[in-house]
Amino acid sequence: MKKTLLIVLIFFFTCNKASIKKQDLHNIIRGYIEYISKMRSTDRNSEILAVVVHDQIKEKGEYSIDVAFFEPEFMENIRYKDVYIFEGYKLILPDNKCKDIEKMFQKVKYENFNQKKTIITHDFKNWHIVLNKKNEITFLSPIPISECIKSILIGKKLKFSDSYEDIKFSDPSPDCSR
Repeated sequence: MKKTLLIVLIFFFTCNKASIKKQDLHNIIRGYIEYISKMRSTDRNSEILAVVVHDQIKEKGEYSIDVAFFEPEFMENIRYKDVYIFEGYKLILPDNKCKDIEKMFQKVKYENFNQKKTIITHDFKNWHIVLNKKNEITFLSPIPISECIKSILIGKKLKFSDSYEDIKFSDPSPDCSR
């Protein structure tokens, strides 16, 4: 009986390491909102946060998180089944296959945000973050602002892998202190 319990506990903790922690995911989203808010004002009533979490390389236990703001007038054919709320922003999880991610947010009344009226005429800013099975960041994109993203995420207490490499550009990254 003790061996069975030990095996179950080892399996649980081994599998659990490969899944994202709620606090880490929330801190990544908070960091993204902080970054965008330094660049421009955000509108909780008209902008939608889209968060996608998916496996990168299953053998390595890596997964990625993509975060972006969208406005319904530019959205078309984005598949999501529920709407959530995160710090006053409406949030969707396009193509989400993980029930555990859905439990990390408060569900609200469904709305269809696919209301494309015009083509996107501006470059929307998104973050792409890759994490390993220890929930350590191994890669940040877009690369030209990776130093800025890193400083924000360190301030949010996220961990970086020893394999993470800072990429320096001759042109300085945008000022994160604004």
